[in-house]
Order: sequence, then C-alpha cells, then structure tokens
Amino acid sequence: ARARGTARGSPRRGGPFRVPQTHPCSGSPYNFFTWAEQLCDFTEHVVLAGNKTGPVVLVCNSIGSITGLQAMVDRADLFAGACLVAPNFRELHVAESPPFSQPLTRVVQSALREYGAGLFRNLATPSVVRSILTSQPYADVAAVTDELVDALLAPLLLPGADAVVFDTLSYSAGPLPEQLLQDPALAAPVFVCFGTADPWTPAPRVEALSRFAPVRKVLPLRDSGHCPMDETPHLVNDFVLEFLRDHLRLLP
Repeated sequence: ARARGTARGSPRRGGPFRVPQTHPCSGSPYNFFTWAEQLCDFTEHVVLAGNKTGPVVLVCNSIGSITGLQAMVDRADLFAGACLVAPNFRELHVAESPPFSQPLTRVVQSALREYGAGLFRNLATPSVVRSILTSQPYADVAAVTDELVDALLAPLLLPGADAVVFDTLSYSAGPLPEQLLQDPALAAPVFVCFGTADPWTPAPRVEALSRFAPVRKVLPLRDSGHCPMDETPHLVNDFVLEFLRDHLRLLP
C-alpha cells in the first residue's frame, strides 16, 4: 500500500496539499506504480540481463516522466539519472482541478467507461488522430507524419483498447512530479526540457522544478510543442548528450 504523498503544485493552487494515490477504479492495473514496476523489471531483466552492468539513464516524455521518476524512487539502485522531456502535470488530477468541477469530471469519466465504446470507435481513425496531433501537442505540423499516425493508431484498434483508454482517463490520482522530486529516495540527477510552444506543459511550472535538489537543469526548447523529440530532435539529442557527457561523465 502506498502512503498518501504531499506535493507542491501549480502557482494557481499553491501548496502543499494532499495527493491521493489510489486509482478511482478499484483494482485497476493502469497506474504509475504498475508502470514503474514494469520499467524496473524491463531494466533489470532485459537491459541488464546476462550480467551486464549499468549505469542506466532514463529519457522520458509527458506522463512517462512520472513513470520514470516513480521507478527511480522505487529502485534507486537501477538508475543513474533521468532526462525528462516535456513532463506532464496531469491537469485532471484531483489535486490540480477546482473542487467544484470534480463531481462533473467523475460523471463524465464513468459515462465514458460505461457507454463510450461506440464513440471511441468513431474517433479511432487516421483523420481524427492526425487532427488531434496537429491542433494540440505538435507545434510543427510537418512532424505529424503518416508513420507517426499509424504508430499511434495501431494500438487503438486492438480489442479492449477503449476500456484501457477510458480507464486511464479516469486516473485522477497518483503521484505528481513535484511530489516525486521531493522524495528522499530520489537522489539521482534529473535534467528537464520543455517546448516553449507546448500547450500541455505550462512553462512557469516546469521552470519551478529547478527548486528541487535532484533537478540540475531546466531547458526551454524554442518553438517546440509537447513532443520535442519529434519536432526538434537535434535539440533533444544535444540535451541528452550534455547530460550523459558533461554531467554524468558517461561519454568522452
């Protein structure tokens, strides 16, 4: 069982405040603790299999940043550090949203889980996926290629995908970046970068992560959206190489 944590959130909400950890859907496997366990198991039994040794460095995007930080808290022995690319702050989290909106949010989440299969099938098309990507996370629409659309659409067409997506959209609890960066178990260094044109990652909140001891650098990437590794890969590559070479001294 996980103890409830305390996080300092966005400037508009202040903090600290209590962060509920339990998924609203009792027994759901779709949570950051399960995903962190999978990441740790993959690292231990695949990346480091056959008596290979570390160090292992994580590079995480969006909500994957929270999974990576949780893995580093759970198994500090496995990871030498992490680069977070456009970390997500989970605006639908109960600690993030205004209390008056939460009952309506729960109603919508429940309705989608119960009756949303038909809606999901209608939305899981190449044109809709492309429209979402070009109107929201991607500042550079040229980065939204047919290959990218196909890669994102393929898992959405698998049996049961609607239940997984709506269950995950109902996950309004669990850890937040600020909470994890305050955890004493997380001692490894962290670099953070974000796109200045990202509509999902508020710049003031990302920059405020620099107040936490593990965070050694916060870098804005000019004109990038929520997926800088696709839009400005040369900037992200330089960012990761700097972390590996100049900070961790893992490259010549």
